Amino acid sequence: MTRTITAILALLVSCQAFAEDNRLSLSTGLDYSVGDYGTPDDNETWFLPLNLKYQSGDYSFKLGMSYLWVRGPQNVTPDGEPIPGGGVVTTTHGFGDVTASLTADILNEKSHPFGLDLTGKIKFGTASESKALGTGKNDYALQASFYKSLAGWMPYLDIAYRWKGDPTGINYRNVWYVTAGTSYRYNKIWSVGTDYAWREKLTPGGDEISESTVYANYKISNHNKLNLYGVAGFSDASPDWGLGFMLTHVF
Repeated sequence: MTRTITAILALLVSCQAFAEDNRLSLSTGLDYSVGDYGTPDDNETWFLPLNLKYQSGDYSFKLGMSYLWVRGPQNVTPDGEPIPGGGVVTTTHGFGDVTASLTADILNEKSHPFGLDLTGKIKFGTASESKALGTGKNDYALQASFYKSLAGWMPYLDIAYRWKGDPTGINYRNVWYVTAGTSYRYNKIWSVGTDYAWREKLTPGGDEISESTVYANYKISNHNKLNLYGVAGFSDASPDWGLGFMLTHVF
């Protein structure tokens, strides 16, 4: 889910010092969103993620999976991607796509003007296409993430390119996508932030992703953190709105 991934990335950026001396973390939560994605009917999605992260020196590996409950037309995925199928509204559920990524810390902001991470990511098309839970095809992405701590503020910019796998009957474009935002550490327990995400059109007749996320992070303890977020969409490729939370435990 695009909006959930954005919130998770914001959480990880703002938690960088929080997990600095640890190696393994586990995140889960719940996400709800609704949007019509250019169809006559709304698509309502409950999204339960499970994410594992292992960090070693300047490298980190993330593995994610999820479970979905969806009520909506069968010609669009929960991410708003058009797929072959009728527009009949139905209720379904099942496992989502599995994702894997490897991130390298290229520039450390403590010794350079800004921090820079490079990430390679694979989305395995494990979600059921027949249930309209996914495209059934793999996607690949490369992303550059820039960030800088400035007296409690941390502005960040993600620039990425995604190679899309094409389901039968639809030819997706490979697309650029950008996320820009900032977090602010209010004190040792609370931090807040906001960002804006944009992505090119997947199909000639489709729409660009355009959405904004606001979030708050609460440090429960030295090993546990809570992330709360809300999303507002401004295009047919984005949800109308969404809410969610993420819990992270650092071992």
